[in-house]
Amino acid sequence: MATENLPATQVKHDAISALLSQDSIKKRFEQVLGKKAAGFMSSVISAVNANNELKKANPITVVSAAAVAASLDLPINPSLGFAHIVPYKRDGVPVAQFQMGWRGYVQLGMRSGQYRTLNVCTVYEGELVHSNRFTGEMNFDEKGRVSENIVGYVAYFKLLNGFEKYLYMTIEQARAHGKRYSKSYDNKNGKWQTDPDAMGMKTVLKMLLSKFGLLSLEMQTAVQLDQATVKTIDGNAYSYDDNPENDGNIIEAEQAEAEQDPAAIVAAFDASIPKTADAAILGDFLTRTAESNKGTVEQVQIEAMKNPAAFWKIFAAYQKQFKAKAAAENKSGQENKVEEMAPAPCPDNPGDIFTKQYCGGCPKRQGCPIWN
Repeated sequence: MATENLPATQVKHDAISALLSQDSIKKRFEQVLGKKAAGFMSSVISAVNANNELKKANPITVVSAAAVAASLDLPINPSLGFAHIVPYKRDGVPVAQFQMGWRGYVQLGMRSGQYRTLNVCTVYEGELVHSNRFTGEMNFDEKGRVSENIVGYVAYFKLLNGFEKYLYMTIEQARAHGKRYSKSYDNKNGKWQTDPDAMGMKTVLKMLLSKFGLLSLEMQTAVQLDQATVKTIDGNAYSYDDNPENDGNIIEAEQAEAEQDPAAIVAAFDASIPKTADAAILGDFLTRTAESNKGTVEQVQIEAMKNPAAFWKIFAAYQKQFKAKAAAENKSGQENKVEEMAPAPCPDNPGDIFTKQYCGGCPKRQGCPIWN
């Protein structure tokens, strides 16, 4: 039977199957999923078969959205709620979007190994006892519930170092956010209409993590591509057709809604410091970077948290060069004289005793209990 005589939905279905059968696309899925690739690609076809609107979508946007989920190792089964391929019309043309679920954010956060606890839930009438928007402190009591009416959503995390943060949004705030950033908010088949509480929980959790959380590379990808129409299998080309106000930057747009808290961001920076980082070298690096940018150390720390992975990669290279130079200078100095050593091990590095010259470059030199 000729393809042109088939119903449009059947043509789309066959096109998706054909795309997934291409060697280049199969290889892409196999690279990120290994032996799980075949099962995942089957789940893509199942998801399309179960959604009549998705059958009409541009096949490459369907497969590209699926590839994003695969790169994050998140299933796309709608009933699981980790990630979704959602149909949407762009200028009347059916396309597919990649969309995170709140369970997906929790999964990525816990997978990073930085969170002791990460949770989000609905809040019922009477459960919120106290909220201080200046300090971020909140008190909830389940026993105070007076009805089964959901009045809001709360997200919470606690890092391994003890830093914790809440974010609460009323149901009205969450839905106002949805209306502002999703043109498909009123679509009867859209997630905001079919499962508004799941979308409310996702909204508050995403805003909390993007503002205060430690974002792994996976988490950054998830936040960046959420609600995006992905146009290529590698995920490098995408657009926010459902979020016109974002102008291509959904992260900045959503962060702009929340108050900035420099102290919390600095605390998150401290929590992200790798165990291999030398405190004295880090202090020198921050000071030099601040001076070269005509700013403060705090500004450098806040800027670093926009892309912590890149920042620590740059610092690791600086630390390596710093130690190599210090070792060369130490060797040269030993040939001429014996340098004065600290009278006791460094408080920040209990197993090491440094030279007086080395300690002189430490930003904590003034007030150091060893030298004073």
